[in-house]
Formats: sequence, structure tokens, C-alpha cells
Amino acid sequence: MGPVGRRGDAARAALVASAERLFASRGVEGVSLRDVSADAGQRNHSAAQYHFGDRAGLIAAVYENRMHLVDARRQALLDVLRADGRDTDVRSLVQALVVPLVDVVATTDGWYGRFLARTRWEPDAWQALFDLPAAASLNVVLRLLDRALAADLPPALRRSRVDQLMTLLVGTIGGWEGAHDRGQRRLPRSVLVSELVSTGLAVLTAPVHEPIGAARA
Repeated sequence: MGPVGRRGDAARAALVASAERLFASRGVEGVSLRDVSADAGQRNHSAAQYHFGDRAGLIAAVYENRMHLVDARRQALLDVLRADGRDTDVRSLVQALVVPLVDVVATTDGWYGRFLARTRWEPDAWQALFDLPAAASLNVVLRLLDRALAADLPPALRRSRVDQLMTLLVGTIGGWEGAHDRGQRRLPRSVLVSELVSTGLAVLTAPVHEPIGAARA
């Protein structure tokens, strides 16, 4: 690769890193492509538009930048689960969701956990996550969880439980990641994983009760 190609790759990497941090701290709607270009030290304020086209393209690039690492680790875990016949076990599937994401967030020293937590409430951005090639293993785990819970929960409750699980997962990991930058003590990574798996399993398998306030015979 020549000098121009290397400069282009460096510019893309700087733009993605700036976008991850700015989107995480301000929200998607609070950040323009010009903001990202300026923060990344690009003299051309149209640099983000040049490399990614629009804000949706930049958001996808931020997801992909970390998610391909998460996906590779999760695919490896899924291969082990299939080989061991544990791909119908709810706890094992929750672990496959939790462990790769925590590991990548803990070792990449970025803002990805907070970016996920922030974009959780940006419907267009959050949906775009699931359409990316690097979300393949995430989609597989969610399908397997849906199948594993089908005997105990109707479809609407399964969707609700998985939705709660994803909110718990990205919210907790985002808070854990941010605690480091705030100088606050936080749980060791192994304890965080154990807690997320236990609470995630509890969310998915909690007993179904009659709605509070429902009429009684």
C-alpha cells in the first residue's frame, strides 16, 4: 500500500474513533459529520462525508470497527456450543452474548460500550446494527434464544424478555466502561460477566405472573 492509501486508512480510523466518542457522549442527533471531521483533526471538514457518505454510513462503520472482533469471538463460542450440544441451553447462549462483548470493550480502551448504550435509544441506528454482516453471530444467538424459550413463553413475551436483556447488557457494560474514565471503582471483568449472565438469565426465565391489577374471578 502506498502513502496515499496509508493516509486514507489513518484518516478513516481517526474519523471512526472520533465518531464513536462523540456519538457516545452527545447522541447521534447531536453530532454532525463536520463535528466528527474537526474532532478527528481533518483539515477538510467534508472528510467524514467523503469516506462514509452520510451519518448512517459512519454509524455503521463505528459498529463494524468493534463488532467484527466481537463477532469472531462469538462465532467461536457458538461453534463450541454446537459441538457440545449446548446450543439450546439458555445460560450458555446468554454467556455467548455477554462474554465476547465484555472482552472487546475491556481490551480496546474506547467508547464502544457507551456508544451501544446511547444508540440503544436511537431506533434507526439500533436497527442498522442487526443488518450488518458483523452482526451475524448476534442474530444467531437471538434466534437460538427465541427457540429455547418457545416452550415457556409466548412470542410477545419472548420479544419483551430479549429486549430487556439487550437493554440490561448494553446499559451495564456502558456504565462499567465509563466508570474507568470517571475514576470510579468498578467490578473486575470476571465478576461483571458473572453478574450479567446471572441477571440476564433471570430476566429470560422469570416466572410469568398475572398482570398487576388484572381482574380476578
